[in-house]
Amino acid sequence: MDIRNHKKRGQWAELRFMTKASELGFQIAEPRGDTAQYDVVLDIGGRFARVQIKSTYHGDSKATPGTYEASLLHACGPKGLYRASDFDYLAIYCIPKDVWYIIPFAVACEKHTIRICPGDKFNQWEQYREAWYLLEDRAPCPLRKGGRVDLYGIIEDYVAPPRMRSPVPHRRAPAGEPRWKPRKRRSRAARQRELG
Repeated sequence: MDIRNHKKRGQWAELRFMTKASELGFQIAEPRGDTAQYDVVLDIGGRFARVQIKSTYHGDSKATPGTYEASLLHACGPKGLYRASDFDYLAIYCIPKDVWYIIPFAVACEKHTIRICPGDKFNQWEQYREAWYLLEDRAPCPLRKGGRVDLYGIIEDYVAPPRMRSPVPHRRAPAGEPRWKPRKRRSRAARQRELG
């Protein structure tokens, strides 16, 4: 797909994201207009995740062949960067490879550019390739219900602690005797006499 106009390409990438998210079972909402710093909201069982969508088909000429570059600069933020309150997840669509990268904001913050290289296990962003489970497991914004507190947690595989034997009670030494008696050292000759 070769869409030169970046605005049209962005809208197309948003539609691709919504299609893929729908196929995976997410409920989707889209903010009205272009004033929000995020493109899509996912409703995950009453929790909401704001997603900013970027797309790229430009290769990075200074990097390894097969590396694509997505810019995170925008006009509204300080120094052209996004703030923590702008979105929860970044979704980058690599158009030539038809691959999505789902990156938490905490990892992508304060970056001007993200360089992805699909299939390169040494690329720092490769662990986020097709990481849709991040959206499902840990949507960061629970709904607030008046007068109630809901606690959310994640339980991983539980391993019971090893059983400890109860300590053997110590024999109390009679009054006036030390708790332990030093062993008398026997000479080698005395030990040989005992053995025989």
